[in-house]
Amino acid sequence: METKKIRKILVVDNNPVILRLMSHMLEEMGYEVAAAVDGLNALKTLDNFIPEVIFIDLVMPKIGGEKLCRIIRGLPKMKNVFLVIFSGIAAEEQIDFRKIGADACIAKGPFSEIREHVKKVLAMAANRLTSPISRKIFGPESFFEREITKELLYTKKHFEIALNRISDAFLELTHEGKIVYANIAASKMLGQPEEKVLSQCFDHFFPENQQPYIRDLLVQLDDELITVGEEKSLFIKDRQILLNMVAVNDLSQSFIIAVIHDITERKQNESNMVKQQEELERLVAERTLDLLEANTKLQRDIIERKKLYDQREELIHELENALAKVKTLSGFLPICSSCKKIRDDKGYWQQLEAYLAKHSGAEFSHSICPECSQKLYPELEDEE
Repeated sequence: METKKIRKILVVDNNPVILRLMSHMLEEMGYEVAAAVDGLNALKTLDNFIPEVIFIDLVMPKIGGEKLCRIIRGLPKMKNVFLVIFSGIAAEEQIDFRKIGADACIAKGPFSEIREHVKKVLAMAANRLTSPISRKIFGPESFFEREITKELLYTKKHFEIALNRISDAFLELTHEGKIVYANIAASKMLGQPEEKVLSQCFDHFFPENQQPYIRDLLVQLDDELITVGEEKSLFIKDRQILLNMVAVNDLSQSFIIAVIHDITERKQNESNMVKQQEELERLVAERTLDLLEANTKLQRDIIERKKLYDQREELIHELENALAKVKTLSGFLPICSSCKKIRDDKGYWQQLEAYLAKHSGAEFSHSICPECSQKLYPELEDEE
């Protein structure tokens, strides 16, 4: 059986009366005592104070006792610390304190009985007992189960079950931005189990260039819900998010609720739609340009064809005129074998040159050939 010297003890309880009585009692026993009013304050205390025994209340704001035990058990420097659940709901809760990492459990009751239970637990801590006595809850025999407490515990569990089933990340923060509650979706998004997430600064999960923006938002929060992440992109790890935050104040405490919705796929779909729209517009522009060019070419072809058609019509007209003239002079022409006059279609006789001039457009100039000149004017030949 190992005996361990106990010098330092930490008491964590949000009830100031209990905290003061426990601290005074333990100091009278000769121990150095540190006190913390909630789980977050306890983790801060553990930065500079390493106790051998920690008494932890279960129901506390800013990280409850159950989660605080799990966090402490995950700290390498707290590997051998003796954890004691010290709670007024031990009877109603029927907790298995070993599953949350605690070594013993005391149900709050009359302070005279608490003193005796604390002494037994400290003896266990010094001797590191593993006998069956270390597995029982000290003090529940002094209590009757309280219906109102059971109802409140049921409501709390029901509330946590509901939060753990939603797909959005749900976190509770202090006004300084420390995380004191995270549902399963939040732990998954942040990439760490809840025990690692709790007590961390919320802004540290954002890219370094966005952390000042998140800190400013936390400072400016009031009871009006704000939503950011649409116009200014926000990222946690590789996921784009929509962040909803609101400050909540009640009679006993104030805190911040943060709900994170993963919009990565929606933004990717929107981006793809924009790209597809741009591509469609580009294709339409290219197609329109092609159609305009084709239309312009078609118009040029039509104009060119019209010119060719007009030229063809003009040639046809000229050919028809020429053909008409040729036809006028074609066929058999009645001609006088003596005077060489030609008879037209109406039966009139015309000089050959007059007929040809009329039907062909030719013009004549008169002269005399050598043979006719010799025949008709022989005297001219003699003179020559």
